[in-house]
Amino acid sequence: MRSKAARVALLVAAVAAVALIVWLLARPRESATAPAAPRVVIIGVDGLDWEIARAAVAEGRMPHLERLVEEGASGPLQSIPPFISPSIWTTIATGKREDKHGIRSFLATRRHGSVTAPTTSNMRKAKALWQIAGDRGLTVGFIGWLVTWPAERVNGYMVSSLFERLVASSAEQGAGDSGAAAGEVDDSGAAYPAALVQSLNDFVVRPQDLPDETVARLLGPTRRADDAETAACEADLRRYLASDLSTLALAKQLMRSAPTDVCGVYFRGLDLSCHTFWRYRSPGEWPDDIPPGQVETFGPVIDRYYSFADSLIGEIAEAAGDAVVLVCSDHGFGGHGDPGGDKPLIGTAMHRDRGVIAVAGPGVRRGAAVADAGVLDVTPTVLAILGLPVGRDMDGRVLVEVLPEDALTERPVAFIQTHESEGTRGDSEPIPSPVDDEIKEMLRSLGYIE
Repeated sequence: MRSKAARVALLVAAVAAVALIVWLLARPRESATAPAAPRVVIIGVDGLDWEIARAAVAEGRMPHLERLVEEGASGPLQSIPPFISPSIWTTIATGKREDKHGIRSFLATRRHGSVTAPTTSNMRKAKALWQIAGDRGLTVGFIGWLVTWPAERVNGYMVSSLFERLVASSAEQGAGDSGAAAGEVDDSGAAYPAALVQSLNDFVVRPQDLPDETVARLLGPTRRADDAETAACEADLRRYLASDLSTLALAKQLMRSAPTDVCGVYFRGLDLSCHTFWRYRSPGEWPDDIPPGQVETFGPVIDRYYSFADSLIGEIAEAAGDAVVLVCSDHGFGGHGDPGGDKPLIGTAMHRDRGVIAVAGPGVRRGAAVADAGVLDVTPTVLAILGLPVGRDMDGRVLVEVLPEDALTERPVAFIQTHESEGTRGDSEPIPSPVDDEIKEMLRSLGYIE
């Protein structure tokens, strides 16, 4: 078993290696006479709903989002039905619809359609923001963004969307293998550069290691877990919190030790919580009777998870320093639907069309309302803020209402026909991962697949 001192030394070495790579790959971004473009940090919060967030801000439960709204520009962010998260987060990262980027669903087929597997990054047919910016000489760092496994070679670093699951899987295997150190990840697709892979274990928060008081803050009056459903719900909540806390710990370390021109951090726990706990928040939408004790215990979870998500936003915004901070979500959340229906809405049917966008920082208009914004507009707007040209083949627009007139005068929005390269088209089949079965079971439990 590796000692704690050795793990710390490995972590320091890995972070130093990433910082060196970022420094070596960085090139001058602007001429000496052009105004310097700001850095940009994108915070993706899956399932952050516009109406629920606005109510939370009004009640003082999301002070960090409130500050971004007051100091910058904000509004609802229109999603694209049928609200499939892997497709939409790829749309956010490319500025293109699914017919151009190729990521259509949670699963794809392998071996001539006989086997399904989770969609993987090699299937994307369009360049994502991390490639576009990197090709233009900017350094990038993305952590946990959906559909980023295997991690791609970038001008900086990338931690894939499967990093927590790969660490947990390796820990389980290592525990039963006397020749392996628990938590060692031997899958190089977990992160780029490879030096980062073995340090991931030092950031991952295990659900069982979460203090009880951390979980209790999201619950109503506690009751004994005297039935299987209550115990399962508490276990789910632990997993969601642990996932977001793992991403937070890793992001803060990398952002401070190896700052990049563009950074993206993705949190998934809010969406998962909404799927799991909505029936307790709105029991009238669920056709079966729910024990009052469970409603009392789990009814507050979603609203309290909004406050927890706000704390994540605040910590990433603090780590961002003087960068422009952009918070966005892939869709909103509508719940189980008609309370008189025999079959409640589940899975993607629970999603609704309005997520959130909030942008604040240097060169962003203060207190502006963002009108008619959509998930297609995020990448074009980020490119404009960075001073990079927008592809004319992108389906979104630059949200000019975010930028003051003087900024547009100093740095007019530039365009290029395309950022794509000849022959860069995605593969037709997903790459199998060691945790495919686990991912499919999670998707099934949330109602995303049958």
